[in-house]
Amino acid sequence: MVAAPTAEDFFACMAETPRTVPTTAGPIEYAARGDGVPVLAVHGTLGGWDQGLVGAEFLRLSGYKVIAPSRPGYLGTPLTVGRTFAQQGDALAALLDALDIDDIIVFGASGGGPASYELAARHPDRVSRLVQVDSVCIPGPIPNRLSSVAARDVTAKLQLWLLRHRTRQTLTLLFRGAATYTRAGAAERAAALAAIPGRTAQLEAVLRASLGSARRRPGMRNDFTLFEPAPLERIACPTLIVHGRYDKIVPPANVFYADARIPDSEIHWMDGSHVAVALEAADTAPAFIVRWLEESFA
Repeated sequence: MVAAPTAEDFFACMAETPRTVPTTAGPIEYAARGDGVPVLAVHGTLGGWDQGLVGAEFLRLSGYKVIAPSRPGYLGTPLTVGRTFAQQGDALAALLDALDIDDIIVFGASGGGPASYELAARHPDRVSRLVQVDSVCIPGPIPNRLSSVAARDVTAKLQLWLLRHRTRQTLTLLFRGAATYTRAGAAERAAALAAIPGRTAQLEAVLRASLGSARRRPGMRNDFTLFEPAPLERIACPTLIVHGRYDKIVPPANVFYADARIPDSEIHWMDGSHVAVALEAADTAPAFIVRWLEESFA
């Protein structure tokens, strides 16, 4: 059984001290947490090393060492390190060189998907296993004016307050924007999850980490530029694609595109939204990922 991270675990993630190392691609900031087999946690849009640690905390609790870099344009990693996702894939490989790591498990999420796919495709000998959660793979429209409003401190502060004090109502609105639920379906799921103690802890940690968003804005804006999909046919490692069946932010078309091109891929559907791994499927998806990793190495 996989131990579920607590609010204290997530706060400890954000309290870690990042470091910056010189690489052939330029200076890259990262933070590490835990011991064991290393996992490279590649954060999504409006992220950074802190959100990488938060998203992969369940892996640390399962005996892995999580290494979470800030992608170019986020926090302490300048955008010049990699404006294109191909360059970001090369930069992640350069970070592995700097850390003297030959190969690693890669855990990509949401807007970190393109860089993770590029790393595995351009440097197939460096990635032993690839896990993608709700990850972008192909270009698509930006929903709900996300590019202009997401990276504002006032937005994160308001959402954090509402999540704590108006949990059910806030989750209902979140599901309406992040999932293809009906109005009644969103309200029903929100009510059920709001009644579970601690279920919103990961989402609260992500919102708290988003404060100070000015240092993340260059990376976020860069994430929304048009891009060419990675050459997925070159990915040689076993790949697990975990995705919310009703995801509106990153539609399931991304899953079908990747699965049709990666030679050794498997899909695990979550019965939920774009944040299902933290909410609707928090008690099942992390356990499936850990079990898949264990069995893939057996």
